[in-house]
Amino acid sequence: MKLYHVETQEDYDALMIELEKKGCLWNVEEKPTKCNCWHMFKEDTVIAIEHASTLCVRPKSHCERVHFDIPIEKYKANQDEVVKLHDAAANIMKTFSAVGVSMKNQNNDNVNNPSHYTSGGIETLDYIKAKVKDYPSYVAGNILKYVSRYEHKNGIEDLKKAQFYLNDLIEWMESD
Repeated sequence: MKLYHVETQEDYDALMIELEKKGCLWNVEEKPTKCNCWHMFKEDTVIAIEHASTLCVRPKSHCERVHFDIPIEKYKANQDEVVKLHDAAANIMKTFSAVGVSMKNQNNDNVNNPSHYTSGGIETLDYIKAKVKDYPSYVAGNILKYVSRYEHKNGIEDLKKAQFYLNDLIEWMESD
C-alpha cells in the first residue's frame, strides 16, 4: 500500500493525472481523473493505492491511526503542470476565436449575474477574488470545466460561462 497526502485541489488533480498514467483506477473501472474526491476531506485528503492499483480516499487522521506503520508521502503538484493547464485554457480560447465563437460579454443573467450568486449581500465572485490566493488558476479551472462539458450538459450556456470567466480573467490581468 502507498499513501499520498494532498493539501490542495491542484495537488489532487496533478496526482490523479500521474496515477492514471500508471494505470491506477477507482473501484477497478473508473479512471482517476473522472472522480473528484478532494472535496470530501479537503486538506486532510489521503489517496491510498491498494492491491491491484486500486485507489481509495481516506482522511489523513484515519490513515495515521490505522496505517501507522506506512509512511504518508506529501504530494505537491509540479508547478510546470499548473502552467500547462493555464496554457491549455489560453489555447482553447484562441481556438474559439479562430472558429468564430464570440468573445463579447453577453448580457444573460444566468451567465453574467445569476441571482443565486448574490444572496447574502455580496457577489460570490467578489468574495472568491478576495479570498483565493491564485485567482487566475481558479478562473482557468472554470474555463476548462465549462468548455469541456458544454456538449454534454448545458450547451451554449456553458460556453457563455467560459466566455464570462475568460473576460473576467482578462479584466483581472489588465487591472494589475
